[in-house]
Amino acid sequence: MPGRLQDKVVIVTGGNSGIGEATARRFAQEGAKVALLARREAEGRAVQRAICATGGEALFIACDVSDRSAVEAAVAKTVEQYGGLNVLFNNAGGGARVMFPEESDEVWEKVLKVNLTGTFLMSRAAWPHFIAAGGGAIINMSSLAAVSGPNETQLALVNVIASASYYASKAGIEAFTRYTAGMGARHNIRVNCVRPGQILTPRLTTAEGEHVFARFLNAAQMLKGPGRPEDVANAVLFLASEESRFITAQIINIDGGAASKV
Repeated sequence: MPGRLQDKVVIVTGGNSGIGEATARRFAQEGAKVALLARREAEGRAVQRAICATGGEALFIACDVSDRSAVEAAVAKTVEQYGGLNVLFNNAGGGARVMFPEESDEVWEKVLKVNLTGTFLMSRAAWPHFIAAGGGAIINMSSLAAVSGPNETQLALVNVIASASYYASKAGIEAFTRYTAGMGARHNIRVNCVRPGQILTPRLTTAEGEHVFARFLNAAQMLKGPGRPEDVANAVLFLASEESRFITAQIINIDGGAASKV
């Protein structure tokens, strides 16, 4: 039977590891042609090979999402290779482990440029191709940080939490999601967002196999964590497919029922 994304062309930024890799693999399993955009080439090409080895179709493109020219070139290469574009998963991003007010200007600007500006640049570059295709789906990556703030009890459990720039950039992504959903409706472009909490990815796993912020996040969760990258990938797949055809401007929490949302 055809997959839920059969012959659709999708871009996954940050597709070389963690949630991006899990989502790229899931998309390919559902019949999509997947363009993987990331900075770390060796990891990206390994994911490409793994997808192709299992019968999927994937193309790795080296790209820094904070670089406008690189973004535009990567989107153009995807369209040239596959003939169009149907889905964009703005997953690339990161933060810093330095807290306010110690965070420097340089760190603040770097995190916002990758997380928020990168989402803007990718969406803008993809937009005309969605219009040409008669519609499309964008899924943005937020975080529980967008709608929460640390309390004294949580801060006492850890030495450091994510930077203020990370919190601010993720909140900005949610606002951008709602804005672009409104702008895209007339073109049948749906824009939604996922908001993960404690998800165990390679970059956020300690030597003991726990999430680096496990004690902090466990204090807020209803379900026992951590979640897995596949938990996020499955939600992204739903938002990318026709199963969510009447859903736009929404933020889906994938956080084990974290109760400490502002």
